[in-house]
Amino acid sequence: MSRLLETLRIAIVTETLPSASLNLQPWRYLGDLAHALRSLGHETVVVTTERGMKTWNDVPIERHPDPGDYQAAPALRGVLQTGRFDLGVCRLTAGLFFSMRRPPRSPFRGRLTGIFLRPLHSGPELARRFLDPTMAAEIPHDRHHVAMYVSRRFGTWPDARAYVDNFVFLWDDDRRRATSAGLPDSSCAVVPHPFDPFFLERARTNLGPRLSGILGPAVRRFVFTGPPEGSRGVVDVMRLARFLPGNPPTQVVLLLRDRRYPQPTVVRTRIGAHELLVVHGLLSREELRAAYQVSDLAIFPYRFVRTGLPLVALEAVATGLPVITTRVHPIRELAENTGLVFAEPRNPRGIARAVREVLDESAFEGIREKNREWIEATPSWTAVAKTFVSMSGR
Repeated sequence: MSRLLETLRIAIVTETLPSASLNLQPWRYLGDLAHALRSLGHETVVVTTERGMKTWNDVPIERHPDPGDYQAAPALRGVLQTGRFDLGVCRLTAGLFFSMRRPPRSPFRGRLTGIFLRPLHSGPELARRFLDPTMAAEIPHDRHHVAMYVSRRFGTWPDARAYVDNFVFLWDDDRRRATSAGLPDSSCAVVPHPFDPFFLERARTNLGPRLSGILGPAVRRFVFTGPPEGSRGVVDVMRLARFLPGNPPTQVVLLLRDRRYPQPTVVRTRIGAHELLVVHGLLSREELRAAYQVSDLAIFPYRFVRTGLPLVALEAVATGLPVITTRVHPIRELAENTGLVFAEPRNPRGIARAVREVLDESAFEGIREKNREWIEATPSWTAVAKTFVSMSGR
C-alpha cells in the first residue's frame, strides 16, 4: 500500500465525555473529527477515562483510567506511545502547558496535534469579563481562560514544541497571540470550523408535536438558542422587544438549553405589540433546525465567548437565516468576510438598529449572498480530517 493510502492508528484523547444528547463543545468538535477520520478509512478511537462505554457517538473507545495522564504532557505522550498510535489529537489546556517545563528524556513515537478549542483572550478582555456582575455566576466556567492567559504570559509556551508537534487554531487572532507567546510559527495552522451538514439540508423540517403548539403563527419571528447564560446576552434578547417598532408585531423566542427541564417549559409575556416567548428545555437537533426555518432572524448578542466558535451562529447561517451578533473576540474576526451583522454587546437598542439594517430589502439579499459565499469557502469535515492526517507526517 502506498504511503498516501496508509491506514493510520489515531487517538482522539479526552479525559471525560458528556452525554451524547447534550452535544457540547469541545467534545462535539472531537466527535465530528473522529467520524471524519474514520470515514477516510483510518483506525480512529477515543481514549478516555469513562467506564462502561464501548463506543461514543459510534466511535470505538479505548479506556485509559488514570486522569492524571491526561493533564501532563509527558504522561499523555506516554499514553500514545503505549497504545502505538501514529497520531494523537487533544485539546490544549493550561495544565498541559505548565507540565512542559522539562524537555522529554527520549524521542516519542507518533505525533501529537493539539487544538485550541477555546479562544485565547487578552488581559483587558478577561478583566472586563470578570468585572461584569451579570456573569458572576459563570466564573467556574471561565477559570480556564485565566489559567491559559497566565500560562501564556508566565509559562513555558516556547518549550511546548518538544511535546506537541502541531498546533491547530480556529482563528487567525488566536494564532497570532500564540506565536507571540513563543509557539513556533511553522507548527501553527488555522483550520476553520466546518458547517454542520445537518443544518445545511434544505428540506423543510416539521416543528414536531412539542414546538408546534408553542411557537404558533407569527407575523415576524426572531430566535435565540443556547443555554441561559449571561455571557450569551440572554438579558439583552429579553429586553429587545422594548426597542422594536410597534409594527409589525414580532415574536421574540428564546430556546434555552436547560437540562433541568426534560420537557419544554414556556413563559409568555406581552410587551406592547410584541410577544416574548421563553422556552426552557432540551430540544433535538431536528427541533432546532425547524425553529430556525420558521424564523426571520437569529440573534446571538454575546458578551463573552468561551468556546472556540459559537456553533449556534453557524447552525443558523447554515439554514439560511441572517444572524446578528456582537463585536467580541473571536467572532468579530468574521466581520469582513461573512454576512453576519454586528452590534455592540450589552446594547439592546443597538441590536434593534441592527434588526432594521438586516430586514431592509436592499440589504437582505446581500447578507444572504455573503453567507452563501462563506459556507462555500469553508472546508468540510472531510477536508479538515485530511488536514489533520497530513500533520502526522505520513
